[in-house]
Amino acid sequence: MRALRLHAPDLDPAEAAFAALDLAVGAFDGAPARLVWRTDAFARLMPEASPGDVAPPALDAALAAAARGETAPLSLEAGEAVLEVRPGRSADGRLYLKLSDAAERQEAEARRLADRERLLLTSRVMSVGEMATMIAHELNQPIGSIANIVRGLKARLSRDALTVADGVEALDKAADQALYASGVIQRMRSFVEQRQPQVEPLDLPRLARATLDLLDWEIARDRVSAQAVFDDDLPPVLGDAVMIQQVLVNLARNGLDAMRGEPQPRRLTITGRRLEGSTRMVELTVTDTGPGVSEEAAGRMFSPFFSTKPGGMGVGLGICRSIIELHRGRLWHTREPGGSKTLGGSVFHIALPTARQEDEP
Repeated sequence: MRALRLHAPDLDPAEAAFAALDLAVGAFDGAPARLVWRTDAFARLMPEASPGDVAPPALDAALAAAARGETAPLSLEAGEAVLEVRPGRSADGRLYLKLSDAAERQEAEARRLADRERLLLTSRVMSVGEMATMIAHELNQPIGSIANIVRGLKARLSRDALTVADGVEALDKAADQALYASGVIQRMRSFVEQRQPQVEPLDLPRLARATLDLLDWEIARDRVSAQAVFDDDLPPVLGDAVMIQQVLVNLARNGLDAMRGEPQPRRLTITGRRLEGSTRMVELTVTDTGPGVSEEAAGRMFSPFFSTKPGGMGVGLGICRSIIELHRGRLWHTREPGGSKTLGGSVFHIALPTARQEDEP
């Protein structure tokens, strides 16, 4: 660890923490305000401000805001750089200014967004890989239909038993099947393609229905009753639609996997309501009637590389939780009474902040 050069021998614990974290913080006292202490990071961003000197005029507005107890950030031009200045005041009246470079913040935000997109892309690719059987089935069905239509046309042409009207009708059916296959491919491509996150008000009922549509073949194959139930007055939430749908797909597929081979009834339900006890959050739940999980598994299900599935990689739920936390939300698990075994089914809860909170108390 590099040595820290501190500019005052009697640092209080907060100032020592600022220095240890390499934050650009300076402390000011007196009238006129003089710099009494600074971290090395502060000195790098504002070398003209030395301990003992009167604060540079460029800091007057920020120091006045700190004296008034304000904490809103201010902008400051320092040569070619644009700095953000956050004022603060301690209980004993000492004024503090925290500086940060706007360009560095933008680069850090860009890195965060890139990391978030890589996380989402990894999750989507994994899901598509897991759904390979479903995709193959959905494509084989229209391709098989087209092959049968073409064989029928060939046989009737060879017998000179094909009318123009019948040929047009058969070709229309073949075209419909081709378009259906194209739609399946496009749906998967849209689901997995790399793209920039887009934050917008989300229609959660539509996302839930789209999730069940994406899994319709698995739902039908396993004879699962699936439904989306949402309150009529549910407010929108802000977020990235593909990210939130990815979470719903992962959780719904976990429910379908858990119920496979279990006795009827097999039910998968996605619900949406206001979070109980809160006016600022919306709660989504994904509920299945599978065998549930043990206490030990429930405590570890969000841990990396832990899975109850044979051959499972144990990263899906961790990625889901990371995506929800990126949206300033929470993801947790409870048991559903009435599952097919004594443990009960699983309920995954997602709490997301509403899109408009400025009007809330």
